[in-house]
Amino acid sequence: MDQELIQTFKKHYSHGDPSHDWLHIERVVRTCKELANELGANLKTLLPAAYLHDVINIPKDSELRSKAAGLAANKASELLKDSDLTDEEIQEITTIILEHSYSANLKPSSLESQILQDADKLDGMGAIGVMRWTTCGAKMKSTYYHANDPWGEDRELDDKSYSLDHFEKKLLNLYGRLNTAPAKIEGEKRMAFFESFLSQLKSEI
Repeated sequence: MDQELIQTFKKHYSHGDPSHDWLHIERVVRTCKELANELGANLKTLLPAAYLHDVINIPKDSELRSKAAGLAANKASELLKDSDLTDEEIQEITTIILEHSYSANLKPSSLESQILQDADKLDGMGAIGVMRWTTCGAKMKSTYYHANDPWGEDRELDDKSYSLDHFEKKLLNLYGRLNTAPAKIEGEKRMAFFESFLSQLKSEI
């Protein structure tokens, strides 16, 4: 991709949220390239989608959170209008962005969409996933865990109030929603880290 255009994208990620900052984008882009190389995807549409999938940052506890992917897709279309991409390619890119959303749980309509979904989910897993998890909890001013029932055995899970609940509500479900074989291989490694982390955390609590 054109480096000048990439630098334009980068300006939109200076919002003080390290869980969705430019480093997150660079990791997702790198994973997309690796998966695309193995699976034969179209980088001309995949990479712009990867760079712009979080171009609109909505806090996790915002009422607008469910609209984040749609807002990002619209912003991507605006940022790409003067590029050398065709209208059809821009439409494909916005579709990939729309379909990447975990909460929307949309079935990917292309290999490129499968790959962005996988790359974004993998970045929520493993060691970097733990770092992003703590960031999200801190930004929402959540307690680490429920004092009397840390693991939610006898209460309804509430990951807005208790960070640990987010593992059961989302993070431990990421692997089951991966699409491609190479992503699942990497996902197994990251899930093993989750299991080790939670085991250690349980012993400390």
